[in-house]
Amino acid sequence: MKATILSNLVIDEIISADLNSTQSLGGPAAYCGITARKFGFDTTLFTHFGKDFNSEYLEYLKKEGISLNASNPQNPPTTRFILRNFENYRELILKSKCSILDFDEIKNIKSDCWIISPVIDEVPIDIMCYLVSARKENEFILLDPQGYTRAVDTKGRISIRKDIDIPINNVNGIKLDDQEISCFTNGLQGIDGMKKIHSKYKIDYVLHTQDQVIHLLEGEKHYWSKLPKIDAPDSTGLGDIIGSSFAFTMLKEKDSVWAFCFAAGSLTAALQTKEVGIKKVPSKQAIEENASYYYNIMNFEIV
Repeated sequence: MKATILSNLVIDEIISADLNSTQSLGGPAAYCGITARKFGFDTTLFTHFGKDFNSEYLEYLKKEGISLNASNPQNPPTTRFILRNFENYRELILKSKCSILDFDEIKNIKSDCWIISPVIDEVPIDIMCYLVSARKENEFILLDPQGYTRAVDTKGRISIRKDIDIPINNVNGIKLDDQEISCFTNGLQGIDGMKKIHSKYKIDYVLHTQDQVIHLLEGEKHYWSKLPKIDAPDSTGLGDIIGSSFAFTMLKEKDSVWAFCFAAGSLTAALQTKEVGIKKVPSKQAIEENASYYYNIMNFEIV
């Protein structure tokens, strides 16, 4: 099976609460791409990076078996973020921004799974709309809209827009946190926001991360699990690991409940690594072991 990730590669500077600084390859292109390889997918990144991109990162991706749509760097520099981790929140600062993807790059590409996950507006809306309209019955499209919901101030500080209206209709699945779900639903939260996303945009699977709880809404069926608190040094990329684990399991198993458990299991397995940056992507075995646990304890209701 083939997985295709639409997102620019990122270089993250991750600053821990105790002020230790780590530079890491990052962004959904990296986190979702490496997760795809853990699940055994042939993986291609449709991504841009600049001439400042470390060649060691390219070698690492190649060694992991990940292909890039193009190996030539762009004139704008690589997208870079500073991530400052505080005790109860994280500050995100944009330092540089690479170029957007072009429609001609993807129009003739065939894939079983598409992960659309811009970091800061680099996937044009018309590309997403085209992929939805051209999707075959057996293809799965997962959207993580984080890059569409972000706003940047004059100092590069990232915030989430209060509201947004873009045509995300008919993607198969979507992964959202509290702020993102509020952005798309005019302030709704929790299950009410999930129901609004499902009905308004005709999205089959609404995956929602909320503090230490992970939710899935499929039609009128609501599944959720409370996750244990794990003291880990870094949370960067967790949303990417969760969303892609759900999508890849859906394609492999055709079972939304099992896919939900894999999403929850991937989060726990990633935190259990105690690693910073890209090193936290867990093995499929670790994900599956945790998924089996969540399968036995998850909650369910009709809403």
